[in-house]
Amino acid sequence: MPDAYGFRDTLTKDDFGYFMRGQTSPLRGPKEWRPKLISKPAVTTKSVPKAKVNDEKAKKLAEIEKEIAAVEHKLLTERDREDRLLNEIQSEISSSGLSEKDRITSFDRAVARLANHAETIGINASSLSTNLKSISVLAESISSRVAELDTAKSRVVECLQRVNDLRDLRTCSEGVEKAIKDEEFEEAAQYIHRFYTLEGVVFKMGSKFDSSDQNQSMKHSYDVLRKASETLREIAEKNFDAAVASGDTGSMVRFFKIFPLLNQHANGLQRFGAYLCRKIEKSCADHLKIMEAGGTEDARRNVLYSDTMTTVLEDIAREVVEYQPLIDNFYGPDKLLNLMEIIQIECDKQTTKVLDAFIKARQYEQKARQVRDYLRGSSNAANETKLDPIALDVLLSEVTILHTRSELYWRFLRRRLGEAPARPLSEGDDSQAPRSPTFAQADFDEDDELTDEQRTELQERQKKAKAERAKKLDAVLNRSQLGTRMQEILGKYVMMEQYYMQECVIRALESETVEEGSLTTSVLDDVFFIVRKSIRRSITSSSVDCVCAMINNGMTLLETEYLEALNSAIRAGYPSTGWTAEAYQHAQTAYNVLQHGRTVAEAGPETQKRVFLAALNNLRASQQSVTTLSNGLRDDFDHHLKQISATEKTKLDHSLTQFEELARKFEQTTAIAIGKLCHAAFRAKLKTAAEAYTAYSHELTDDEFTTFEAIDPFIDEFISQLDTNVHRFEELLVPENYEALLESVAAEAANQVERVVLKCSFNQLGGIQLDKEIRSLSSYLTTVVGWRVREKTAKLSQIANLLSCDSVEDGVNFFRQLQTSTSALSLNDLKTVLALRADLPKDTIKAIKM
Repeated sequence: MPDAYGFRDTLTKDDFGYFMRGQTSPLRGPKEWRPKLISKPAVTTKSVPKAKVNDEKAKKLAEIEKEIAAVEHKLLTERDREDRLLNEIQSEISSSGLSEKDRITSFDRAVARLANHAETIGINASSLSTNLKSISVLAESISSRVAELDTAKSRVVECLQRVNDLRDLRTCSEGVEKAIKDEEFEEAAQYIHRFYTLEGVVFKMGSKFDSSDQNQSMKHSYDVLRKASETLREIAEKNFDAAVASGDTGSMVRFFKIFPLLNQHANGLQRFGAYLCRKIEKSCADHLKIMEAGGTEDARRNVLYSDTMTTVLEDIAREVVEYQPLIDNFYGPDKLLNLMEIIQIECDKQTTKVLDAFIKARQYEQKARQVRDYLRGSSNAANETKLDPIALDVLLSEVTILHTRSELYWRFLRRRLGEAPARPLSEGDDSQAPRSPTFAQADFDEDDELTDEQRTELQERQKKAKAERAKKLDAVLNRSQLGTRMQEILGKYVMMEQYYMQECVIRALESETVEEGSLTTSVLDDVFFIVRKSIRRSITSSSVDCVCAMINNGMTLLETEYLEALNSAIRAGYPSTGWTAEAYQHAQTAYNVLQHGRTVAEAGPETQKRVFLAALNNLRASQQSVTTLSNGLRDDFDHHLKQISATEKTKLDHSLTQFEELARKFEQTTAIAIGKLCHAAFRAKLKTAAEAYTAYSHELTDDEFTTFEAIDPFIDEFISQLDTNVHRFEELLVPENYEALLESVAAEAANQVERVVLKCSFNQLGGIQLDKEIRSLSSYLTTVVGWRVREKTAKLSQIANLLSCDSVEDGVNFFRQLQTSTSALSLNDLKTVLALRADLPKDTIKAIKM
């Protein structure tokens, strides 16, 4: 509806979707008063890729929606306020008494004035936009000029640097000759070193030399410094050699420090390395003389050569420790490896002398050949006297000490040489190449002034330097003559240690004895002592491969020689009981007496029993000893092999898994032996005792049931005989074997009673009596063996319950209850057991279906 001023209010949506008050009627008033419509610039929105809409933007959209709702609420509030103000204005105009025409005229004038102000604002905004564009163009011009100034400044700085470099070049050329003349060689070397740092600039300017006086002066400085460098190098070489010849260590060190300032690192290290080699040779000569004389202490003659090796390697290590700070400070940490390449040649030479003397004096090669021929079964071994393994004991110990000392030396070098980084820019490289302050590291600082091409080149040089250093380090540590010789000696050591262990175990088996009151024999302690001794001795060599080889040899020996010896006694069996078995054993004893010349006591069944039981106890104790040996070796590894790598630790762990497998084999053999013992010593007696059950009627009357309840003619006697036979072995077996025998006997007793029960016929009272007897037997076995025997008698107990049931339906219900838990009976067993009841209908039993 139009209001009092001719306007019609409507609610329309603006560009953002909000409702606003619109006017659709034409404006009133003179045309020149009407406001000019200023078009709004279209609002453009850039499409946002869907891939960028994530959780964070969803949150922002939600916040924007909240703000929009708040603005809508505020707009509605302001609209209400506007309506109230318009109503107030209208009421004021009405109350003023002006006519409608006057009111319209006044309002149109006000609107016209407002339109004029809006037009003025638009003109000012356009002017401001033009000014801003001018300012932007001016700013861009200033920015380009600033960039030009920065370029000019950098060139000026570079020029000033070049000027300073040229001044330094002139200063160096003027001062070097005077320093050499005054024998201030360190100062002269500093001038030369500064010259080498400026050499790149000189090279760049050398191609631009012309006839000007300034450039001629610069060329003259260049020539002077080059000539001074050669002169100073000759002086340093001459004076260094003279100091070495005279033994003047101070002068030697003085001139040794000059070489790196002249970029003569290789020259200085070569001369210093030659000096150290002569020094090492001289000190080792004294040690070799003492070794050839037999040492200084008679008590150390058995380890004479290992002691000599120790002193030689300690002298070399002492030289490295003494001069390493000098090398690091003046040549760089990476140069110690270059020096060690020179020293290692002398080290190999001196240690080879010690090893040659050891091999000759100890007849190491000859003994190794004898052992190899014997192990291979060569015909040469039959013609030679068998080597006494005890004589190898001291020799093998000395070999492990030799290798331990060598391993300690290699660890020392690895620790010292592994600390220095590989530097991609050595001092002898092209001096014009780019240098970075972080060239010794794997990454680069952000402030390194290097181009991408220079950075890539530097990284490639770094990789190459690292590979070259790793190759040199491997050559020094692993491919030196000392390392090669020690590997050869250690390989023969493993073979000789295997021979020693094998022969000692065979001797222990042949000299087996039984101490009074002991359930095991001497072979148990002897064999495991020998194996443990050999493996632990290999651990002292500090070689993981050697340790793994000896573990393999030890486990093979225990499985082939030791376990086979015990198994042969088990296979011979335990003498059976009964008159038939006794007759056979007496015949066998007589045959052994006549055939092998043994006495009756040695070949009789009692001896066979003792041998069988001793082997059985040894098997059980061996299982425990294998576990103890494995745990002990783990502790030894932690104590003696602390610095091994992860790969080497994996090797050791894998080798120790053989102990678990061997322990399982001992356990399996023990179980077989227990079964044989139970079969030979108990089956015949239990069978005879159980047969007595068939001598009684089990279709009992009430009077007979009462009599059986008072005095049971079977189960008491059966338990008595079982108890007597079992307790005889309590003092003959170790506790673990005795418990295992009880379990085996319990199972055998249950089987024999079950066998005779299935031969008999019962009525309900007979079944009830059987249930009581089975409960008595189970109670006894539980007391002796433990609750685990319940599983052995479960089937027998279920048979007794079925035989004592009231009817077939009762038996079927009981059987169904068993099916829901743990039943030891099948459907056929159910029918068979119920068929033993003489008072139950057979047809009903046969018709049972589940």
